[in-house]
Amino acid sequence: MNGKDEDIPITKITDSDRVQQLNNVFKEEFGYSPAFIVKVPGRVNIIGEHIDYCGYPVLPMALEQAILVAVGLTEELELQLRNVNKTYCKYNTKLNTFEDITIQPDADGKPFWYNYVLCGVKGAMEFLKNKITNGLQIYIDGNIPPASGLSSSSALVSASFLSFLHAQNVSLSKTELAALCAESERYIGTQGGGMDQAIAFLAEKYCAQYITWNPLQATPIALPEDAVFVVAHSLAEANKAATNDFNIRVMECRLSAKILAACTGIACDNKIITLSQVQQTLDNTLEDMVRLVDEYLPKDIYTKDEICRILETSEEDLDHSILSPNTRHLKEFKLRQRALHVYEEATRVENFRKICSQKPDDILEVLGSLMSGSHESLRKLYECSHENLDLLVDTSKEVGVHARLTGAGWGGCVVALCPMEKVDMYVETLVNEFYVKHCNVDKFVID
Repeated sequence: MNGKDEDIPITKITDSDRVQQLNNVFKEEFGYSPAFIVKVPGRVNIIGEHIDYCGYPVLPMALEQAILVAVGLTEELELQLRNVNKTYCKYNTKLNTFEDITIQPDADGKPFWYNYVLCGVKGAMEFLKNKITNGLQIYIDGNIPPASGLSSSSALVSASFLSFLHAQNVSLSKTELAALCAESERYIGTQGGGMDQAIAFLAEKYCAQYITWNPLQATPIALPEDAVFVVAHSLAEANKAATNDFNIRVMECRLSAKILAACTGIACDNKIITLSQVQQTLDNTLEDMVRLVDEYLPKDIYTKDEICRILETSEEDLDHSILSPNTRHLKEFKLRQRALHVYEEATRVENFRKICSQKPDDILEVLGSLMSGSHESLRKLYECSHENLDLLVDTSKEVGVHARLTGAGWGGCVVALCPMEKVDMYVETLVNEFYVKHCNVDKFVID
């Protein structure tokens, strides 16, 4: 795929071994070969964490690891789901209307694996206004580690949405698909931005993408040729749909935006819900916004009652106009810390992009310092790191490599910027100092 806003290409998928295996298990299960196969990659975000839903640009790139979806068409309007991984149960459901598709968590509050498929299907059916001609038999194969911060869930939602549309002979541009898939994933309950879906559809080979919003655009960013980005798993899984941690941060950013708007004299209406909208309305620099946060959000903790007084609104209105269902019970919020992270992280993204184009002699050190700064902010201000992530970052630092958590956090992976000549030494250090010494792992598979 390339980053241009065009239809998704219909082409031969080159991952022949996985494709052949998927063809075989599909035929064994359903008795015929699939009509087509969809491939959607995972992603690693190099810098720009937790700011896409605040309206700020991010800098991810796609991974080789991907979701493959083999699809067969049926006259009966039914969805039959299977997974190559046999620990995931089979699932069948009728396709009457998108309103009838219910997405329920398991007894522990975690999403079933097929919930993400249902998000894509439900979103596609809503877009099609329930006008569908084919049911689907689907077999899924994914090699993106789940709950790792590498967008396995978003890739599955996107692959399912795209599969369903193609089965109904409907095609859309890449940016249209990315936007609709981002909306569809919110059926799972998380109020995320659109980064994962945008990079899934707009990625290009050998570069990252500088993704901006309103309108959605992706600009390729050439990374240093002597840089290797190493992704290392913390062995702590983090499913952002299983808790309200992610949504709490989203709501704290919204509340911060509302208060900054009110305190600076901007009309406090429903049009202002992101920190970037406040900046744009004031026509301020990011540095100006940091100063406004210090001025108007000085406290470490704000109670719900205080927020209602500042915004001159009722708790009931706050609950229904701003907060998500799984955050309405909260009585305290951290606003200053979240807003500072967003504005400072947005600054780091802009600096990273500029440095990539300027190519100073010490480019790897300068870019790496920005990544280290990002992790410190995520650890201290956004409070979404994990002791394993911090240990990986500290272990990296000891051998002169900069690293940061990537993805939502609370587990998952780090991404490290490593000089090419240091890669073997660095990977060996991670194996010995983190995986063996601290995690008692003695068998490794390195992709």
